[in-house]
Amino acid sequence: MITDRLLLATFIALAALLVLAWVAARLQTSRRNQGLAQGFADSTRSRLVFARTPTAGGFDAHFEPAPEPFAHLALVYRGGATVDPIGLLVRAMRGNDALIVRGLLHERPAAELLWARGQIPARALARRAHVSLWVQRRSDLIASEYAVRGADTTALEHVFVDLQARFGALLQRVSVVADREDVHVEIVLHGAGLRATEAAALIATVRSLGRAAMRR
Repeated sequence: MITDRLLLATFIALAALLVLAWVAARLQTSRRNQGLAQGFADSTRSRLVFARTPTAGGFDAHFEPAPEPFAHLALVYRGGATVDPIGLLVRAMRGNDALIVRGLLHERPAAELLWARGQIPARALARRAHVSLWVQRRSDLIASEYAVRGADTTALEHVFVDLQARFGALLQRVSVVADREDVHVEIVLHGAGLRATEAAALIATVRSLGRAAMRR
């Protein structure tokens, strides 16, 4: 009888500790995400408008007005950054730690680029007539392959390599395309590894990517 009570008390105590650890981790993650969002808010002279305010689960926002050269620039962050006994399992199952930067330029890009970690992007390999214009390239600096399209992609490739040099460990996908109406530039990276102090450099590099894409 006493043993059963001890086991029950131990189970309740462990459960309480897990709940407290989860709550503390969520609070820590929420504070971190608020700091990251503030880093983006301070990255330009534009105002960062939130469709979903920063919480432990992330945030949605866009710049108003959009910084040059974009007509629209938005951020979508899904997933937390703090390792905790409960949240870690949930995030491992969902695989949803992703910070997505989406930008619509004032005009269609003249130079295009596709890159995805560990593979050539599917649309650059698709069997369609116009896709034959994609040219595969490899950079020894980043030890990775990517695809480009356009009359002069030199400037775009230069900025892409700079983006990789700064954030390569976090980057998952880079897309600069002209055949979409809603998004011309899209960058996906692991937000959990991004520091608030790096937000301004990321936005500055994304803007450089947009300018390079429109060079004719």
